[in-house]
Amino acid sequence: MTDPHTQFATHQAGLANAFQGGAPGVAVSGLVWLAAALATAQAGIANGFTVLFLGGMAIFPLSLLIARFGFKAPPVAAGNPLERVALESTFGLFAGIVAGYLVLSVAPHLSFAIVAVAVGARYFLFRSLYADPLYWVLGAAMAGVGLLVAFTGLMAGYAVPFAIGVIEVVMAMLIFVRWRRTRT
Repeated sequence: MTDPHTQFATHQAGLANAFQGGAPGVAVSGLVWLAAALATAQAGIANGFTVLFLGGMAIFPLSLLIARFGFKAPPVAAGNPLERVALESTFGLFAGIVAGYLVLSVAPHLSFAIVAVAVGARYFLFRSLYADPLYWVLGAAMAGVGLLVAFTGLMAGYAVPFAIGVIEVVMAMLIFVRWRRTRT
């Protein structure tokens, strides 16, 4: 019988190898946030939020393409329960997106902040999925930006999606470097 800790670590390693520690998804997400910042600066918060929503739907498929074709990563082993956990955590993210959308008409400056908190909160789980504590840093940074805006009103317009995009792109690079080190 396999030790549960060893089995869990095996599932984590399998998921990390299939998705380069999650770095491509974080990078794509960061680019989507930056696109939302650009759309916000050019055409307003509602249009930026639309870009964030539509781009957000492309994050997983694009990160999967990057992993499989760009890095020639193996697929996740059949039956890896952490893949299901990652999918299940998406429902809380959807709730944050809906909440962000609902405040667009009454408090548009809070829309991006709410989504940033939801995405940041989801990243805390990624620490367990990929065995990388950098996800706690990423989650705290994103949720922190969202909460700062929510409680102080700082960072209007495109500043929130721009800040989140920069945070994610930088953290994606750090996560990727760490993942590569664990493979050598």
